[in-house]
Order: sequence, then structure tokens, then C-alpha cells
Amino acid sequence: MHGLSLVADNTRTSSTEPSILHALLELLESTPRERGAPAWIEDPTALPLHAEAEPVALLCDLADAVADLASGRRARAVVRLCVDPEPWELGLERVGRDVYATTFQGGEVPAVALHERRMGGQALCSYVLAALDRAGREAPAVFVPRLAAARRRLEGALPFPDEEPAVDLSSVAMDPNGEIPVMVSAEALLRTGPAPEGNEGAEPRGGVVKSAPPPVQRADLFSLLFRGRVRVAVGEHARELPEVLVFVVAEQLTALSLEALEAWTRSRPYHRRVTAGGALLGIRVHSEGGLSLTLGVSRPRDGGGARTVDRGEGRAQPWTFPAIDVAALAQGVVAFGRALCRTLSRRDRSQASNLRLHAFRARVRELSERLREVTRNDAKINEAPESYRAFAEATRAAAAQATADTFSRTRLRFSARWVTAIPSLDLRATFLCGDVLLAGTAREIWCLDRRTGELVWQQPAPRAVSVMTPVGLGRLLPDGTLCLHDLASGEVAWSTRLSPRAGGSAAGAVVSAPGLPRTLIVSEGARHLAAVDLHGGEVRWRYAARRGESFRLRRAGKLVVVVSGEPSLSALDVLTGEVVWRFCDRLRFNAPVAVDHDALFALAGDGATLGRGGARLHHLDPWSGAARWSVDLPAHGAPVGAPLLSAETVCVVTHGRRGTGIVGFDRQTGAIRFDVSACAGAASCMVVDDVIVVNSEGGELLGVSAQDGQIRYRHVFGGGAEGDRPRRLEPVLRSGALFVPQSEVHVVRSRDGAPLGKVPTDLIPDLLRVDERCDVYVAEESGHIAAFTAGPRLSLVS
Repeated sequence: MHGLSLVADNTRTSSTEPSILHALLELLESTPRERGAPAWIEDPTALPLHAEAEPVALLCDLADAVADLASGRRARAVVRLCVDPEPWELGLERVGRDVYATTFQGGEVPAVALHERRMGGQALCSYVLAALDRAGREAPAVFVPRLAAARRRLEGALPFPDEEPAVDLSSVAMDPNGEIPVMVSAEALLRTGPAPEGNEGAEPRGGVVKSAPPPVQRADLFSLLFRGRVRVAVGEHARELPEVLVFVVAEQLTALSLEALEAWTRSRPYHRRVTAGGALLGIRVHSEGGLSLTLGVSRPRDGGGARTVDRGEGRAQPWTFPAIDVAALAQGVVAFGRALCRTLSRRDRSQASNLRLHAFRARVRELSERLREVTRNDAKINEAPESYRAFAEATRAAAAQATADTFSRTRLRFSARWVTAIPSLDLRATFLCGDVLLAGTAREIWCLDRRTGELVWQQPAPRAVSVMTPVGLGRLLPDGTLCLHDLASGEVAWSTRLSPRAGGSAAGAVVSAPGLPRTLIVSEGARHLAAVDLHGGEVRWRYAARRGESFRLRRAGKLVVVVSGEPSLSALDVLTGEVVWRFCDRLRFNAPVAVDHDALFALAGDGATLGRGGARLHHLDPWSGAARWSVDLPAHGAPVGAPLLSAETVCVVTHGRRGTGIVGFDRQTGAIRFDVSACAGAASCMVVDDVIVVNSEGGELLGVSAQDGQIRYRHVFGGGAEGDRPRRLEPVLRSGALFVPQSEVHVVRSRDGAPLGKVPTDLIPDLLRVDERCDVYVAEESGHIAAFTAGPRLSLVS
């Protein structure tokens, strides 16, 4: 058995490790520590060093930084302190013959332990030289050359300039422009001394640098740590936060405002309080939509001796603005952030390469865009809806036919017709169309005769998003190529190059109605919709949405209603792509809409946070876009899918802690008729006449009355393991018979749930199709497809 040996460098000693950093802290500890500073700032004996901290490396880095300051190569330098649990940094800034030291820690909420501790430059150089000599005597021989090199470089930069300190401070106001309901401003004393001579990359804080910014971008929090006074004014009331770190306060105020705005748009409460930069900031968004802003200044109490650990930090009395509009606060914070970035960039061109400032500017821009999206009210009402209403009525009258329900009056018997295996079957690209069944795979398209199961044609084709159209099979490839395959031969009739979809899944709608050109409306690129002529592949029009995260399209006559994840609904003319009407809400629209005759129902918000609401149901006129009523959904569940419509009620399916629920609203007034829990797990729901059919993943089939929510019938289908449940649970209605996919395919009567038959298949119905003769086609994800024919039926002839 082989043995393993661990060879480690044991030349480091711990005798000098604490002494170097302890002595440095003793040099800085004469001023009180900041609020939130660690205890080791005033008690160096409690210093928690990293196990891998190297005292020689720290001392050499400090010597190099002091040498750069003494020679004038840099105006600021930062040295990393290896302190547990997270590293801190020591920032040194040269101001004339003095050096100002700041100990800080970066991250999302920066912490400052000591701010601008003033030291003599020559005294600091002497301390570092003495520390190098002591370390050279105590450190192992392997580190002596490195220490000697650091000493030679520091001695070469001496003497430290003995000029008078250039502490020319000027008061700089950072006031937003324009009339703002909530005015946030700041005033700070910034240094305007000249940059060190011979330094192209000098970055004196607040100084005017005439050289070009450095080509390398880096995160420089140290240059943004300056104190000032922040003032918040709401109407006649104002509150000032004196002696705070302005940039740190602005960062946290922007982050809190963004979170509060997001909570406000979702209609959920929000409360957070943070202490940063010497200020106390708190925001509370109430469930009714109001906001309260709390401001305060945190100060340390004077501690006695330098070694005293002061744990009784004092805090000034906070001030609360009890009622502020969320959008008004966000507008004021955006204006203040822009004024701050503008002031810093003008006074110090080196800030153009500061990644910390870039991140803050991006956060301000995000808050501005989100505020514009929420408060934008560009709603549009169609003043001439008569032509769209008349077209829909004519189309509905031409398509209305009496559908016989003779299949639901007798028992149905099925017999196997054929079965086939298709490798790598893609269920989303499998369609029943006319006399053929199309099946897409990872590399090919198969066309089968639906009566015999024989192969009609086979064409090589990569995997793509497929959609069945009246003139052929449309396929959208990942690179944006849209092609149409002829159903008779499988050949490509035409192809068009669109922009590839960036983010989100592809979505679209097929337009094929009397009086309208056959068109495929498909999502394109990041946020566009393209209408493609199905006969030639020509792009007829393009529509650009503000957001294109998840397109959901629903055609209503000559209109197509677009849902794109933004807080507005848009109705486009199918022929021209022009926006006919637009409806706006504070919440985002993500779910598909439901259209029935002269009524349109849409869900705003997702209600993702259970118990906090955040979803609303709107009833609109589909031809003009005018709102008829709006109602908030109960807070115990999140809406799923489009609303379900019956003659007198509109039902919303929800999913929450109680499982799948159904909430029924009156179509005329919006009043809640019922709120019931249907089943424990997820389910697929549909409306048949006045019955809501619920097919659950637990093997239950329920018929719920759409009038009062009472259960009319219930079936529990046994057999099959948990993994034998189909991928899709949507029942299929054909001539009054309801085909229910479970571990087997069950056939029941839709109005009363009476059993009519069962399809004798061993396949899991991951995909279920039923033709006009009630012949059943079952496809399993494993790649098997089986067809079953309905047997003869007896009927009464009068």
C-alpha cells in the first residue's frame, strides 16, 4: 500500500506576525472608531489574522505604497489587511506633507472603521523603515532579500516632501435639477489641491485632473469615501444627516428604493433597515401601497482611553416621514444619484474608470427604467371599435355550427389499429393534421398515415420550434431561420431569416380566418414580433415591445392581443401591426388573456409571494380597450394560466399551499361568487358549458360547477405508479365525450361525468390527440405512438 506524504513550507514564524499589524494599528488608534467598526481597531490584541497571513508581504506592500506617495507617483494607495472573517483595506492618501489613513471594508454594504486619520508623512516613513529593520532581523533568511529591496525603494523615495499641506477644501453642492416631490441633495467638502507632479494617473479626491483617465478600469471605493451632509425634503418637512459618507448613503438609498419599488408593483409589503456610512436608513412599504422613510445618524460615544472597547454606541433620534409616494421617492433618489455621478465625474476625470461608480450609475439607471415602466401611462382607447366588433361578429356567425354530441350518449369501445416507434421523439413537434400525423425528432421529420401508421415521407431536419399552419409545418431554428415544409412531400416551400430569439422561449400565433391573410406572428430577437406571410415568407410588419421576456398572443377578430411581461396590454391590427389600443396597470401582465364575444379578461401580476397578494383581474372591452371593472385576487394563491370563461362567471385557477384552487367572479360586476380548493396537487382545468373539469396529477377528475363552485362529480382513477403520470394533463373534448389522460386514457361524459369507456393502451399518454371520428392517438415520451379506432355505436333513430 502506497503512502502519501505532505510537504509544507514551515519557514514562516508567528513571532513577528502580530507585532507588525499591531504596531500599525497603535499608530492609528488615537481617534474614536466608527460605528460598526470591529473591536480590534481600538484593541489590537484582539486582532483575528488569517492563518495564511504573511507579515513580510504586508510590510513590503506597505513600504511600496508609502514609497509611491513619497515620490509623487500616486496620490492614493491601498494596502490589504488579512483580517478574519473578511479582509479589510488600509487606504493612504497624501495631502502635502501629511498622509490621511482610512480603514474600510468593501462589499454590498461598505464598513469604515477609521476615516482620514491624519499622520505626518515623514513619521510614517520612519515607522515603516523601523518595521523593515525589525522584520529583517526576525524573519527567516528566505525573506531577507525581499525586505531589503522594499527598504531600498523606500529610501530612494525619501525625503518625504515637507511642503505645506494643500488642504484647500471647497464646498460642493449636489442638487438635482427640476421640481421633484421628494428632494434628496447633498453638500460635501472636497479637496481641490493640484495633482502630484509627474503623475499621469494621479487621482486626488475632488481635485481637477487634466490628464486622460487611466486605460484600466478598477473598483476604487477609497476615492469615494468622503463626508458631507445629506438632506431629504418632503414638502415643507426636511431632515439632514450631517457628517455621513455621502456615496455610501446614496448606494444604500438607491438599493432600498429599487427593492421598495419592486414590492410596490407586486402589491406586497416591504420593510428593511440598514446602517451604512454613519446613517440609519429604513423603508417600509405598507400593504395598501404607502411608504414611510426613516432617517437617522449613528454616532459612537466617547470611550475613555485609547484601548477601551466602546460597545455602548449611541444613536441619534431617528426621524420618520410617515406617508410618501413610492414613485416620488424613487424619482428623488434617481435625480440625486445622477447629480452625484455628474459632480464626481466633472471634478475627477479618473472616476470614469472607477467600476464602483459604474455599478452605482447602472443601479440608478435600472431604478429609472423601472420607475418609467411603472409610472408610464400611455394607455390608448380605440375611438372607432365598430369595424373590429362587426368583423368579429360576422366571423363568429359564419363559424357557428351545431355540434352533435351523439358520441356522449352511448358507450365507446376502442381497438388497437397500429403502433410504431420513433427514436428521439419530440412531443412538442408532433401534430395530427388531416390524414397524416407529423412527428419531429432530434434530426428528422416523420410523416405517418394516420389510418395505417405507414411512413409517407421522411426528411432530415434539426430540432426546432414547430407550429402547424393551414399551408404546412412551420419550423423556427435556433439561428432565426423560419422555414415552411410542405405536407405532401416534406420539402421546404420557403425560408426566411429572422433575428434569433435572445432570452425566453419562442411564441407566436397563426392567423387563418375568412377575410384575413394567412399569417404567422412569431417572436423575434430580444423584444420584437414579426408577421410573416405564410404563402411567400415575406415579413409584413414588425412590432417592438418594451419588454420581450415572455410573449403571449391571443387573436380576437382582426386584433391580436400581446402580453410581453410589461405592465401594459397592447392590441395590434393583424393587417398592419398598428397599436389599436393599450391598457396600462401598475402590475405586469404575464398570463395569456381570455376573449369571449365582447369581453376580454386579463390577469396582472403573478401573486408569486403566497399570503401577500399581488394579482388583479381586469375586464376590458376587446375592441376599444376600455376597462369595465377590476378586482384583486385573494392572497392565498398564485394564478395559473388564462382565466376560464362560462356564461355567467369568469374563473381563475390558482396554486398555493392548499394545492389547486378555483376563484369564481361574476362576469358583469366582478363580485366573488366562490373560492374553493379543488385538489391537493397541480392540475389542468378547462370549462365545458357550465362545468369546470379538473384533471389532477394525483389521479383525480372533478367536475366543479361554474355557477357556485359545488362539486358535481368526482372520479379517482387507480393503477399506475407515481412516475406513470403523463407529462400533459389537458383533457380533450370531442363531440360531447371527454378524453382524460391519466396512467390510462379514460372517456367520460362532460356534463355529468358518466364513464363511457377506456382506451386499452400500455403507453403513458404524454401526448393525446383525438380526431373527428373519436379515433385516439397516444404518444409516449419514450418514442412510441399508438392509434386506436372507436368501435361501432348504437343510436336511436326516431
